[in-house]
Amino acid sequence: MVAARAKAERSKRSDAAALERRQDLCLKLIKLARQRQVPWAVRRLATLLAEQQILKLRPDDLAVFDRIFVALNLKQPGLDHDLDPAVLKEGYTTAELRGFVVEFQRRLARLNRVHRSLPGSNIDAPAARDLVATSRRDCKLALARYLFTPEEVVARLLKEIRVSNGVKDVDFEQPRYVDAEVAHALSALPEFEAGILERLCQSSKIYWVSNETSSQINSLVEYPLTTVVLVVKPPGSHFEFELKRAGRRGGNPLSVVFRRGGNRVSPSHRLDGGSMQWLLRYEARNGSKLSFIYRLVHGTHAPLPAYAARNTIFGIPAPGNPPAFRYFTDETVFGRKGFSDMRAAMKESVEVLDNEEGEYLPKLGGDMALTAEFLSHVGPSQTIVCGTSSFRLDKLSTYLSPDGAETYFKRWRQVDYTRDDARRFADELLDEVFGVYDAPTIRFENYESYLKAAFSVPENRQRADEIFVRLVKEIATLWGTLLGVRGHSRGESFVARNVGLRSVWEEGEWRVKLIFMDHDGLSLPELEHGHFFAQNALPGILLDERHIWGRANPDLFAGTLLGCLQRIYRTSKPLEKRAQKLAEAELKAAYKKTQQALATNKTLRAFFNDTFLNRLLDWDDFVNGYLDGRGKSWRSEMKQMFAKKGYEPDMFDTYAGAVDKYKGFFERNGFLFER
Repeated sequence: MVAARAKAERSKRSDAAALERRQDLCLKLIKLARQRQVPWAVRRLATLLAEQQILKLRPDDLAVFDRIFVALNLKQPGLDHDLDPAVLKEGYTTAELRGFVVEFQRRLARLNRVHRSLPGSNIDAPAARDLVATSRRDCKLALARYLFTPEEVVARLLKEIRVSNGVKDVDFEQPRYVDAEVAHALSALPEFEAGILERLCQSSKIYWVSNETSSQINSLVEYPLTTVVLVVKPPGSHFEFELKRAGRRGGNPLSVVFRRGGNRVSPSHRLDGGSMQWLLRYEARNGSKLSFIYRLVHGTHAPLPAYAARNTIFGIPAPGNPPAFRYFTDETVFGRKGFSDMRAAMKESVEVLDNEEGEYLPKLGGDMALTAEFLSHVGPSQTIVCGTSSFRLDKLSTYLSPDGAETYFKRWRQVDYTRDDARRFADELLDEVFGVYDAPTIRFENYESYLKAAFSVPENRQRADEIFVRLVKEIATLWGTLLGVRGHSRGESFVARNVGLRSVWEEGEWRVKLIFMDHDGLSLPELEHGHFFAQNALPGILLDERHIWGRANPDLFAGTLLGCLQRIYRTSKPLEKRAQKLAEAELKAAYKKTQQALATNKTLRAFFNDTFLNRLLDWDDFVNGYLDGRGKSWRSEMKQMFAKKGYEPDMFDTYAGAVDKYKGFFERNGFLFER
C-alpha cells in the first residue's frame, strides 16, 4: 500500500513537471513567434509548434490555459476573468474560460493530421517536412492572428505584389444601401481582419500581380491559377479579400483584346487584365441590393461578398510608373512586343463601344484621341471585395479528379512535384471540402487512390453526404430568393467559376459554405419598374437554371453547380435523388418566403414600385392557370384582372407567348407557382 502511494505520488509529480515544461515551452514559442526581428518562416513554425503543445493539454488545465491566453492578449490574468468579448466575432460561442478552452482546442485540432505525426522527440523526416510545409500556410495557423499584427501582414504581402497610384472612385449616384451593406459586412469582421482590410483600403493604391506572387493555394497573397485577381488570406483566418482585377504577370499587366480564337470576347474582357469602372459600379449596386434583400427575407447574412472599396487606375506598374494614357499610347512605354496588336484591338473595341454606348468624346483623329476614347469608355478600375473564396467549384472539381494533381502542378503551375506534394495538396483541398477532415492512414501510392481512401473514411463519408445536401439547399435558397423578386443573373451569379466553397469557423465549429461572387450580370427590378417583363427576364432565368441544375442541357451537366458538387463529394445516386427533392422544397420555400416578405416588410417593399408589388402574384396566377390546362374561364378571368389593374391591352398575349416559348422551364418548375 505504501509503495503504491509512493508510486502514485511520483507519477503525480512527474505529470506536474511535464505540464510545467509544456507550459514553459508553449510560452517561449509564443514569445518567439511575436518577435519582429525573427524571420517570418521561423515565426510561422514557432506558431505551429505552439499549437501542438496546446493540443497536448487537458481541457481542465485551466491555470495553464489562463497563462497562455494572457500571453496571447486574449484576457486579463486570473481564472475569474473571461476572455475578451472580441473572440465572439472570431466565431466562438462563449468568452467563459472553461467553455472557450473546449472550442479553442477544437479549432486547433483541424491540423491533427500534422500534429499526430509528431508524437515525441524522435521526429522522422516525412513528418518534419509535413510540419514545415504546413507552417508556410499562414491562413492555417490559428494562433497567427494573435502573434502577427495587421501592419506586419500588409507589409509582408506588399513585398509580393506591385503597387501603383489610383484615385478613389466616387459614384455620386450610388444608392445608400451599397454603403449600408459594406458597413454591415465590415462590422461583422473580427478586429484582426478589419485592420488588414482597412489598411488595404485607406489609400487609393492599385495592387498588381508580380512575377514573385505565388499561385500556390492558401498563400498569404495568391494569384489563383487561370484568373487575373489577387486574393489575400490573412494568418489564422477563414476570411479572404479579393483584389479585382490585378493584371497579368510580365511587362504588360494591362492590354486590349477584341478577339480570341477568331471570336469576339465579351465586353467585360476587352480590357485584358483589368476591370471597367461602370461594370464594377453596376456589380456593387446589384450585388449589394441582393445581399440586402436576402438578409431582410431570411434574417441572416447573404452568401455574397461585400464591395469594400473601388479605385480608378491612374498609374501602371511599368518602367517609370507611367499614367494609363501614356502606357496605352506610347510604344516605348508599352513595349514593342504586342503593341500593334493592342492598338488594333483598341480601334475595333472603340468602334463597337461607340455603337453600343455612344461617343463619349468629340471624334478626332490620331493615336491620343483613340486612347482617350477607349479609356473614357472602360475607365480602368479595381475593387476590393471582402468575403470571397478562391476555391471556385469548377477548380475544386478539377483538382479533386484523378488527374487533379497533374493539372495543378504540371499543366498550370509548370513545376515538378513529389508524392508528398500531391498528398499534401489533396489534404489541403479536403480541409476545405469537409471542414473537419480525417486523413486516411494509408501509404500514398497515387493521387486517385488516396482520394478514394479519404472518401472511404466513415467520418469523411458521412460529412460529405451531409455537406452536399446542405450546399444544394443553399443554392436553392439563393435562387428561390432571386426568383421571388423577379430577378436573374443571365447565369453569371451561378456559373461554377463564379461560386466558391469555403470552410469557416462559426458558432464554435468548422462549417462549409458556398459564396456566390461576380454579379456583373445580375438584374433586379428597379424602383421605376411597375411591371414584370417576363419576355425579357426569362432568357436570363433559363441561363441561371442551366448553370445551377443543367436540366435543360444534360450534355452540359458536368459544368453546373450541381454537377461540380456531385464530383467534388463523390455522391451516390440515392443521395442525389434525395438532394434534388430537398432542393425543390427549399427552392419553393425561399420563393414563397420572399413573396411573403414583399407583402409585409416595409423596408423590403421600399426597393420596389408599388404597382410592381400590387401585380407581383399575377404572374404566378397566370403560369399556374396555364399549366392547369388553359381553360376558357381562366383566360377570361386573367384578361379581366389585367384590364382592372391597368395592364397594357396585349399583355395577356405577351405573357402567353413567353410561357409558350419557355414551356419546358415551367413544366420543370411548375411547383413554384402553385398557390
